[in-house]
Amino acid sequence: MALQLGLFLIWAGVSVFLQLDPVNGNQDEGVSTELTQDRPAELPEDSVPDEERVFPFTYRNRKHFDCTLRGSIFPWCSLDANYVGRWKYCAQRDYAKCVFPFIYGGKKYETCAKTGSMWMSWCSFSPNYDKDRAWKYC
Repeated sequence: MALQLGLFLIWAGVSVFLQLDPVNGNQDEGVSTELTQDRPAELPEDSVPDEERVFPFTYRNRKHFDCTLRGSIFPWCSLDANYVGRWKYCAQRDYAKCVFPFIYGGKKYETCAKTGSMWMSWCSFSPNYDKDRAWKYC
């Protein structure tokens, strides 16, 4: 019974992994653009450091206020407010910063807040947390 359960879990894990839509940017010649049109396109290696990420950005009709794993196993971000194929993998310096002041519960916060959290201070990625619900721990 344990062997069958183990084999099932391996099969399930492989099945999920194979269904991922990785953000790897590989666009070999001969590959249909229909298969890769909504995936980030690979940028030349020397252009990435000069490009700045944009937050928030919209990818597949969803607004992202920070680097995302959506469609990838590595965090990435868009170089345009509305994703059009220009992207880069996130380095530590690329993650979104806190926005001050921000509104939470109709109140203005100038620093990280503990309100609404049991232990740790947090901040908003947008000027209006009540609207965007985008945050991180400080």
